[in-house]
Amino acid sequence: MTEETSDEEIEVFSTEEGRRRALDQRGVGDPYPNIPPSLLSADDIDHYVRVTGLIAPYHRGGENDRLKKASYEGRIGDVAYKYDENGILVPILTKGKGLTVPANTIVFVETNLEFRLPSYIALRFNMAITHVHRGLLLGTGPLIDPGFWGKLCIPLHNLTNLPYEIPANEGLIWVEFTKTTSNPSTGRNPVVSVAKAGEDPKNPGVWNIAKFIEKAARQYGPPEKSIAIRSSIPLVAAEAAQKAEDAAEEARKAKDDAAKSQVSSDDAKAAAEQVKSRVESYGIIGLLVSIATAFGIFASFYFGVRADLAALSTRIDTAIDASGKGESSDKTAGPRQLTADERLKSDVDNLRRRLDDVVRENDALKAQVQTLTGGKK
Repeated sequence: MTEETSDEEIEVFSTEEGRRRALDQRGVGDPYPNIPPSLLSADDIDHYVRVTGLIAPYHRGGENDRLKKASYEGRIGDVAYKYDENGILVPILTKGKGLTVPANTIVFVETNLEFRLPSYIALRFNMAITHVHRGLLLGTGPLIDPGFWGKLCIPLHNLTNLPYEIPANEGLIWVEFTKTTSNPSTGRNPVVSVAKAGEDPKNPGVWNIAKFIEKAARQYGPPEKSIAIRSSIPLVAAEAAQKAEDAAEEARKAKDDAAKSQVSSDDAKAAAEQVKSRVESYGIIGLLVSIATAFGIFASFYFGVRADLAALSTRIDTAIDASGKGESSDKTAGPRQLTADERLKSDVDNLRRRLDDVVRENDALKAQVQTLTGGKK
């Protein structure tokens, strides 16, 4: 039974063996020149991987063989990162464990595969369709140029409102391989120069995905300017929640103000009714006082006129009694005094003026009473 038909998955070669095979093939021509430039099928992928070590580790066999008809399965690697709420890049994966992608969050995860592409093979990758259907989004897999050595940094965006778990033994991406039309001698080599500090001459490449993330976060311009690559959904949701809370608070205040206004309106109505009642009471009292005053004035004038008439009557009687003695009195008196007729005439004139005053006072009193009692039935 061959490894390709085995019921159990086996590791054809390890990461270290893949590195050794790739180093042996550096500067060597295409081992399969008869394979035409095109998207490689499963058989051709297998041939090139075994000779060039272009991916490692390499597994075959089992019910869920990682090699499909035109692609190979990649799984999560040993590290993953995300930016926290303070904008700091933090690790979120325990080596050998599954990956949990928090709800509405962008994370960056490496694959379990190391890539050491020969100068005539390029590759692309896309997310396993199962994850797409479950709401996980992958940044569109770009073309990985021939000659690239390193790890792939996969950005994942969980668009759901729940954490998303990816087991360590479940596929994350599918990688497809394309043979180019030639083994080019021109064009920039994507392999990081071995002359750079910290690079291993025996294993050149970019193996730390944090470098990819930091490069992506850096803005054009001074290196100190960088951004935290995070999903905007939680920020928008938090802002919307805050606006909703503010709106609810405004609504509560408006409701309280309306209740206070209603109480104030009721109090105002009660006060108005009280004032109206008092005004009406005061109007009745004023009317009674005015009527009493009018009766008082009438009584004063009435009894005053009666007294004047009584005095006048007495004078008339006195004048009649003294009418026969007027001539003799005139002869014996000193300075001239008014006669009884003249005094009577003077008294009558005074009485007439008093009566005229009574009429005027009566008219004024009537006008005042009408003003006080205006509109009342």
